[in-house]
Amino acid sequence: MPVIILAIVLPLFHSLTVRISHNEITLAFGTGLIRKRFINHDVQSATIVRNRWYYGWGIRKIRGGWLFNVSGFDAVEIQLRNGRTYRIGTDRPKDLLTAIQTAINEPR
Repeated sequence: MPVIILAIVLPLFHSLTVRISHNEITLAFGTGLIRKRFINHDVQSATIVRNRWYYGWGIRKIRGGWLFNVSGFDAVEIQLRNGRTYRIGTDRPKDLLTAIQTAINEPR
């Protein structure tokens, strides 16, 4: 039974792809079946954060918001205008932060 569960979960969560366009930020796990999308004008701010070890990996409800992560402890936290907070795990937080800030600060 554990092998079957692993065979299902691994393709779904083996990677996290973040795509940033002039309209939106899209997160896609593994094969792309599990996705999350943020409209750029809904993002109020973005900062680099460090996740606690016990936050784990995958999609998690954490103190103060939601975490989308596949490995490591570095993340970029985005604060939406509606007060919701999301953390996007990454091994290149500075690059992700720069890309997000560029996209959300573009004139509409």
